[in-house]
Amino acid sequence: MTASRSNLPVTQKDVAKLAQVSQAAVSRWTSGRGYVAADVRERIEKAVAELGYAPHPLAQGLSSGQSDIVAIVMANITNPWYPVVLERITHALQALQLQVLLFNAAPPQSVDDVVPDVLRYRVRGAIITTAALSSTAAQQFAARGIPVVLFNRTTRTGGVHSVSCDNADGGRTAADCLLKAGARHVAFMGGGQDASTSTDRLRGFVQQLHEWDRTPVATLEGEFTYEWGFEAVQQLMAQHPEIDGIFCADDEIASGAMDALRFRLGKRIPQDVRVLGFDDHPIAAKAAYQLTTIRQPVEGMIQQAIELLLNGEIAQPSTQLLKGQLIMRGSV
Repeated sequence: MTASRSNLPVTQKDVAKLAQVSQAAVSRWTSGRGYVAADVRERIEKAVAELGYAPHPLAQGLSSGQSDIVAIVMANITNPWYPVVLERITHALQALQLQVLLFNAAPPQSVDDVVPDVLRYRVRGAIITTAALSSTAAQQFAARGIPVVLFNRTTRTGGVHSVSCDNADGGRTAADCLLKAGARHVAFMGGGQDASTSTDRLRGFVQQLHEWDRTPVATLEGEFTYEWGFEAVQQLMAQHPEIDGIFCADDEIASGAMDALRFRLGKRIPQDVRVLGFDDHPIAAKAAYQLTTIRQPVEGMIQQAIELLLNGEIAQPSTQLLKGQLIMRGSV
């Protein structure tokens, strides 16, 4: 057999022409579905080798009803912690011969807004980070037999698995750490009441303060951003100048708070104000911050998420909570 060469991608039609078979036969061979006679298979495989044809994974998914593609849906990809998570999830999936298709539900979009796009690709499953999922959207996935795992989020929505750091336990650890370090007037700066991560961290923090017969001087909710942390801590200290310990719901908030405390308010860290974060993303260890924080068990969370994605029962959703680790540095 001979074939002309070009820079155009090789298609099933090219394979069928060279092998002198129908395009439907090539499609059955590609998808592994349907009968293909031995002599026809041999001619197709010879043509495939000669042309260097590789089936497109999206096309395979559309023809077979399921692909080897896993959708990753993010809503806060600008937070430095999540690109790290995305890279590690991608590597773990690729090691299993699975590919990643990223969907960014950028504000004002919600995860529900991108669900129709995800479903269009007939993905193997979906991992959703940084956001919640409505029961309607969960039912859409379940109706198509597509498993969904919420990563770093918990939910009461049926049909959805979730894997998260034990955020309430992390909040309890934060309270113990600040009080044992000598703080007497502590506050909480959160990322928003609609985020289960922030509310669970606050819940654990308050519970443990009660064990010490303490209550937080103040709690503020805002955004998981450096900018909000920078501005909000100035408001917090203006209203409560006695504060000497702050638990921040993530490291972005904490880094903004630390810069404002030092460079706008003239506070020494940790002598005047102790600051503790959550996540242990790359900025936390930098010399400018040396931020004491709760490290999320990312590798274990990814392993659990993929296990649920590939082997979990959609009808029996599972919630996995993994314990975080206190990382002591110079901010407490």
